[in-house]
Amino acid sequence: MALFNQKVYAETVFKDAEIPASHIEKVVFQDCVFQGCNWRDCTLEKCRFERCQFSKCDLSLVKLPETVFKAVRFKDCRLMGINWSDADWSKDSLLVNKHIDFTSCLLDHSLFIGLDLTDTSFVNCRAHHLDFENANLTRANFSGADLLDSRFINCDLTETNFTRAINYGINAGKNTFHKTRFSLPEAITLLYGLDIILEE
Repeated sequence: MALFNQKVYAETVFKDAEIPASHIEKVVFQDCVFQGCNWRDCTLEKCRFERCQFSKCDLSLVKLPETVFKAVRFKDCRLMGINWSDADWSKDSLLVNKHIDFTSCLLDHSLFIGLDLTDTSFVNCRAHHLDFENANLTRANFSGADLLDSRFINCDLTETNFTRAINYGINAGKNTFHKTRFSLPEAITLLYGLDIILEE
């Protein structure tokens, strides 16, 4: 089945589309829905996704050179091994509404280095070995996320929500905290990076 022979798709539903390892270039998707699609190891070059929804899709190892995401939602998707920093995060393309949101997704081994992720949700996601170095995570929501071995260095965690999140290890001296939300007992791990003696 030949897919994406148009340059613009609007309000289109793509269901069970199998295009692994394909190269898609300069296609615009507006208000589209993707259900059960397999785009594993695809290259999405200079594409644009606006107000789209992905459900139960596999986009692991997708490459995103200069691709734009604007108000895109991923739910129950596999999104492992993606370098989100390769996408187009310029102000004129992405800082309108929220860029992306993840709910109950598998995000292991992905990179978000240096990105503005203000208001982004990672709710109930498995997020092992992610790298958020120098990211702006103001008001981001990690509620219920499993953050095993994920890296937070020089991040702005102002009003970030880590309630019910597990397995995180955040160095309090290497990140900015202000009204950041945590829940016990996991919040005890924040003490490990401090030069203190904790006694029972």
